[in-house]
Amino acid sequence: MIEDGDLLIRPMRDDLSDYQMMARWLSDPRVLEFYDGRDQALTLNGTLNGVREKYSPRILNAEGVTPCSLIYQGAPAGYLQFYPTEEGVFGIDQFIGEPELWNRGVGTRAVSLMVHYLFQVHGARKVTVDPHADNARAIRCYEKCGFRKARLLPQHELHEGSYRDCWLLEISYPGS
Repeated sequence: MIEDGDLLIRPMRDDLSDYQMMARWLSDPRVLEFYDGRDQALTLNGTLNGVREKYSPRILNAEGVTPCSLIYQGAPAGYLQFYPTEEGVFGIDQFIGEPELWNRGVGTRAVSLMVHYLFQVHGARKVTVDPHADNARAIRCYEKCGFRKARLLPQHELHEGSYRDCWLLEISYPGS
C-alpha cells in the first residue's frame, strides 16, 4: 500500500502469521499500557482467538476500518488502522508493537506516510487522532507530523478500569 525506504505499510492479511503477530503484541503489557489496557491481556491462545475475532471483520472489510501492518527493515514493527468518521475526515490509531523501536522515529514516519496517503489517495481533507492526554510520547509523535490539539475530550475512553481524558488532535489538508 505505502512504501518509503525501509518502512512498509501494508493491509493486514487474513492469515495465521498476521494474527500471531498481533496476538504477541496484544499480550505484551508494555504495549497494552498504551493500547487496549493491561487488564485486557489474554493468554497467547486466548489472544490469538480474540485477535482473529476482532480483526477478521476489519480485514474482510465488514466494519469500515482498514487494518494495516507496519513492516520496518523487513520485520513486523506495529499496527495502524484508518477509518472514515464523516465526509472527508478520517481517524487513525496506531502502535509500535516492538518496544525496542520506541523513540526511534518509526511511528512518526508511519503516521506521516499514512496522513499523506489519506490526503492523496482517499481525498481526506482532515485526519484526526485521540491519544490519552497523559501519553506524551504519542502526542509528541503526532505534533511532529503536523497535528494540532483541537480540544480535550474529558473521560473519553475506558482504559484499565477508569475513564481517561484524551486529546483530539487534527491535521488538515494543506490549503483547506
